[in-house]
Amino acid sequence: MPDQAASCLLLIDYDNLLPAHKNGGLLDVATRVLLRMPFDPTVTRVTCDTRVYGGWYEGASMTRLAQDVSVELLRDFPSHLRIPRGRGSSITTVLNAELAFALLEDPGYHILNTFRRKSRPSNLRIADPATVGCVDPDCVLPLIKHMLRTGTCPKANCIVPERGLIYRNEQKIVDTMLTCDLLYAGAGQVDYLVLISGDDDFEPPVRTVLSRGTPLVRFFPKPISRRTPSPPRAARLQELEL
Repeated sequence: MPDQAASCLLLIDYDNLLPAHKNGGLLDVATRVLLRMPFDPTVTRVTCDTRVYGGWYEGASMTRLAQDVSVELLRDFPSHLRIPRGRGSSITTVLNAELAFALLEDPGYHILNTFRRKSRPSNLRIADPATVGCVDPDCVLPLIKHMLRTGTCPKANCIVPERGLIYRNEQKIVDTMLTCDLLYAGAGQVDYLVLISGDDDFEPPVRTVLSRGTPLVRFFPKPISRRTPSPPRAARLQELEL
């Protein structure tokens, strides 16, 4: 059998992983994926590059999570794995990994401010106590409504006048980065393309990649409740649970 090499790219949506996956480590995640990959029988060597997407920058500073994951990647990668194929043969695999700071198509430009503190949500609504049958004079719903509307403490004698008591942290741009890399890599940059995320937001780029005739393997961190509907004709999509 000829000695054939292949390239593989894993795109990991870090926030979509379950706590058990994060605790087990990204090397374990990548290993699980590679052991189940449908590599061609002629492939004997695989170079697997792994990109991990998340809100790694708060402003221009790396977040604590990004620092922790960077330490993990430096500790565990590059790594070597032998994938058994039966009859005593195996695939020799080299695994590399990095945090996705920039686009594959534009690696020289770091995208910052991907983790942000966002003010109170404006689309939440609080029911009026009377409309839900509450007759308790001390019902907390009006207090919650005041706090969500103003962002300040609803107690009249509160000594904390500051606004912004309600906020949430969120990642921005990250899904778009992953989408751009998925489309770029899906244009023939690698032999095997893998997406690790169950986020429905990736359905349009997945279908775009498939419509171009690029094979794709998608791993869902959670049990698959909704598969990609009706892939384009002749598209090669394999969906598995991580």
